[in-house]
Amino acid sequence: MIFIGIFNFIKKYWFIFLLIIVYIVIAGMNLLPRSLNIFKKKQLLIDETPVVVKEIREIGELITAEFYGEVYADLNEFYENLLQTEKDSIYLNPAKYYQRYPGLKNYIEQADNFRAKELEYLKEKENYELYLNDYFQKLEAYRQLEIKLRKDIIAAQSNSERKKLERRLQDLQNKVVQAKENYKNRKKRYNETEKKFVDQRKSFRNKRKKRNLVYIGRGWVKAGVNLKNLTEKEIFIDDNDSLYIHLLIPEPEIIDADINPWFIYTDKKKIKGFELFIAKTGSAFAEDNFTDAEITAVKTICKERLKENAVEKGILKNAKSSAITTLENFFHLLGFDKVKINFKSDDVEVVTVLREAS
Repeated sequence: MIFIGIFNFIKKYWFIFLLIIVYIVIAGMNLLPRSLNIFKKKQLLIDETPVVVKEIREIGELITAEFYGEVYADLNEFYENLLQTEKDSIYLNPAKYYQRYPGLKNYIEQADNFRAKELEYLKEKENYELYLNDYFQKLEAYRQLEIKLRKDIIAAQSNSERKKLERRLQDLQNKVVQAKENYKNRKKRYNETEKKFVDQRKSFRNKRKKRNLVYIGRGWVKAGVNLKNLTEKEIFIDDNDSLYIHLLIPEPEIIDADINPWFIYTDKKKIKGFELFIAKTGSAFAEDNFTDAEITAVKTICKERLKENAVEKGILKNAKSSAITTLENFFHLLGFDKVKINFKSDDVEVVTVLREAS
């Protein structure tokens, strides 16, 4: 009797049951708007931009790419950089710098002495290049004049005119011979000057090697995006049809870089982060030994060079593509159906336009 009653009830309200079945089929095919689809996956975040902003800010610095590498740096390189950036300060208060960097005074004296010789050589080189330019122009003028004289000799109407032209040709040929002789002598003098300068430069570099500190550094660099300062203006959320989020985030940057005491430390393998490669004091006296400031300066260059190498190898580009993938997966897990990521340098006004359109 119960089954007959159920059958009669369905038979009586068959149209309503048909509508329910059609609704379930359409909802299952994901053809209904979110607001009409009770079977649609619900968002896991509160659908309010301020709340979403708070959630994203809590992510903080998102690491999306890493780089591992090996670099080296030496003390003379640091001294060269120091002279370029703090030359005036060094000359105003030399004692302050010489105490921290004992090799700096000698480095400056050698550099000044070599620089004077280098300027002298560069001036000679410039004069020689001007001479060469003038010489080859003169040779070309002589050649053109010689061609003209030979044609004039052939076309001469009388013996006297021909002899006169031949004497002019002979004088021209003598000038060419003299010019070439002068060129040989000038070239010889310049070659001697150049060789002398090369020897002076070699001597200068050898003197610098007498007191030098070289470290090899092995470490890592991390890059990613900083989401701490994200604002409501940089996020657009639309749930009218399907839950959609559009973020405008900063360009990837180097977030951290370090060279630890040990790059690899296991029972089977031990590789130091910083390894002393060269340490020449040039003297047995304690005053010529390296200070903590000098050691720190060289190690700092290693860290900076490691970051430079990471950028050259494309860490920021990798961080950018990985950031897009990571954030897209993150927001899909939170319930967003559509996720779009733009970077500020690429599409600064996109979110603003979408917000106004909504």
